[in-house]
Amino acid sequence: MEPFRMRKEQRLRPGTDRSRAGRVDPAISRLVDRLNLSERYCSTSSCSGRILLLGGSDQTEVQKQNCSWLFVTHQKCQKEDVIAGLQKAQDNAVFKFEPFILHVQCRKLEDAQLLHSVAINSGFRNSGITVGKKGKIMMVLHWSSICPKCPCAS
Repeated sequence: MEPFRMRKEQRLRPGTDRSRAGRVDPAISRLVDRLNLSERYCSTSSCSGRILLLGGSDQTEVQKQNCSWLFVTHQKCQKEDVIAGLQKAQDNAVFKFEPFILHVQCRKLEDAQLLHSVAINSGFRNSGITVGKKGKIMMVLHWSSICPKCPCAS
């Protein structure tokens, strides 16, 4: 079995999602499912975009591992929810927006180049391709700024 197919089968095995939520964000699940049905691609990590309120974090460097998550949403947030999260803080709190991001392992470099072209032409200007030392090909779709066309702005 080729290395890409073997990694894809391992990645998509039930119970292997290591995200905090343990599942793909509902807002992008159709996109991720469609990608994973292709023989060319396998999603490895994704987020539809979220707003975080982190407690106990150094204000100069936001590290999500060494802090408490006071509030998180993948939707528009309400002032009351943010205030409730702030009331849980015992020290510093950091309010952070993380835009849409999707990591995709690609079977061939040509597959990654095609996906990269689609991403760039769709406004995902901060996207890129990485080829590892052992030939693992990764494509990252990343929204780089908030603008009227941003999927999160609607």
